[in-house]
Amino acid sequence: MTDFLFLLAKINLAMAAGIVLVALLRRPMRAAFHATVADALWLLVPAAMLASLLPPRIVAPLAPLPHVAHPAGAQIPAALSSARVVVHALPLDGSMALSAVWIAGMVAMLLYLARAQHQFHKAERLGAAGPAVVGFFKPRIVVPSGFAVRFSTLEQEAIMAHEKIHLARQDARLNAIVALLRCLNWFNPLVHLGALWFRRDQELACDTAALGQVSRVDYANALLKSQMWAVTLPLGCAWPASEHPLTERVALLKRQMPTQARRWTGAALVLSLTTVAGIGAWAAQPAQVAPASPSHNFVGGIMYAQRNGNGGPASFLTLEAGKQEKSLGLWSSHVTMHFPYGMALADNAIYDFDTRSNAGGKTITLIGHVKLLTAQSGIDGLPGQRLVFDARTGLLNLDGKDMPSGMPKFVLCKKDCKFTDR
Repeated sequence: MTDFLFLLAKINLAMAAGIVLVALLRRPMRAAFHATVADALWLLVPAAMLASLLPPRIVAPLAPLPHVAHPAGAQIPAALSSARVVVHALPLDGSMALSAVWIAGMVAMLLYLARAQHQFHKAERLGAAGPAVVGFFKPRIVVPSGFAVRFSTLEQEAIMAHEKIHLARQDARLNAIVALLRCLNWFNPLVHLGALWFRRDQELACDTAALGQVSRVDYANALLKSQMWAVTLPLGCAWPASEHPLTERVALLKRQMPTQARRWTGAALVLSLTTVAGIGAWAAQPAQVAPASPSHNFVGGIMYAQRNGNGGPASFLTLEAGKQEKSLGLWSSHVTMHFPYGMALADNAIYDFDTRSNAGGKTITLIGHVKLLTAQSGIDGLPGQRLVFDARTGLLNLDGKDMPSGMPKFVLCKKDCKFTDR
């Protein structure tokens, strides 16, 4: 579940960046190129989302540290490969708690939107709903029972022209997808704001297209008459939408339609911005470190032991490569490091460790597709590209984030250095 939450967070960051960019550009674009072009700006958001899911760029690994010869007696005995790893479990995994909160919020948001949709369909059965486009699999136009009486013939034509444009653009289906995104990302306020702005720009774009078919006066009269019946319709397109200010739609009627050249210029600009947004979202991902050169591959095995205080029990850290990890079914393509709080897997390792003096290296570095396996909250299953164990502090560092390993700090052993604890 940790991987899913990490993916959800990454998608939300990309969506938030796209929504902020559209929010800054939508009004200037509408002023310069009219509402249809401004509505097309929302392509930036799915472009950023999808680009964030692409594999990240690959960079060369850092130059390996000098390889220090293994100290005498550091090879892992055969019996050690089957030794039990001590894992200190916490009563509740943080990722599971976050998952439960996310699921609860998603269900609550789903129920909220379902209630609004149910209220519309209830009004539809009473003949009091519409004009609107509803339906996902078979979108249709709904009009109220008094439609022919309430509106003149020309006003009816204006409204139907608007709704038919919604049908042609598949807006009801797009709004259903937006509603689903609101449920999945209920915790992100920018997603809800973006949904509101998206619906506003959608209505203005349909207004612009409809004005090429009907009189502006009839269109304005239809808007004014229907505003008192404005409703909320999550999975559809309501003619008097509750989330859209009437003044903005009426003001649009006063503007001249854009020329063909201006529309093409606006479309080219939207395409360029969408491309830039996608590339930016992809480039913003952390780079993936390429596997180290085969000449630096770690082979064999190492065992490091350190007592916890004078005469205290010994804690062990082991590093192995070219052997099978029986519990996971993995073979020689992985380097495995066991430590008191769990284990880590990686493509390769750099060993810079001297136990014979206080000087010299005291680190073991795992590189490439690192994955932590531990019962510690918020850490289990955490992926990364570079994990460093520093014996001086006893800490692990995964891509800049410190976390405990369970190993005591390094203290040079001067006597009684044979450990028989395991």
